[in-house]
Amino acid sequence: MDAFISHNKADKESARLLAIALVEQGVSVWFDEWDIQPGDSIIGGIEKGLSSSDAFVLVWSANAAKSNWVGSELRAFLHQQVVDQSLKIIPIMMDDTPLPVLVADYRGVRVKGDESLNEIAEQITGVPPDKELVRRLQNRLLDLVCDRAAINDPLPFFVCPKCGSSKLKRFTQSNIHGTYYIIRCEDCKWSMDTEV
Repeated sequence: MDAFISHNKADKESARLLAIALVEQGVSVWFDEWDIQPGDSIIGGIEKGLSSSDAFVLVWSANAAKSNWVGSELRAFLHQQVVDQSLKIIPIMMDDTPLPVLVADYRGVRVKGDESLNEIAEQITGVPPDKELVRRLQNRLLDLVCDRAAINDPLPFFVCPKCGSSKLKRFTQSNIHGTYYIIRCEDCKWSMDTEV
């Protein structure tokens, strides 16, 4: 699932916590403060996020009902859904504000005082087994590390993929078989090498 989180800035903290909870469930999330960098086009970023998402998570509240941005994002996604009916709209109702008419038919989740956003993320995705969750988190970490790695680094790790430590030592070593570039974690002793 690729989810777009639509929210009003007054609900930013709740939207952020929901986005984090969804990422922990293995969902790829578009969230404005993560995906629009200084100097980026806001409209271009939103358009890219909407077009690459198959789920529109609408954080709905009295604040969202008054927001021009939330309304514009919702209309754009509804337009996409006319063409591709597999796209989902998931309302997350933060208060008793009635949903827009075109969204009222979609099953959503009402936030209750004792219900955490982690539980809501689990309702949206289903709870994966612990091993599956660890695998997804590990893959996401490796994706992030590789995205930020130096282009010519044959072992593009900033943290140890086994223990998460940043105490990585890099060196070369030669033997009768050749010269190797090695990275080793000083905490858990994990290592990896590649031939130079």
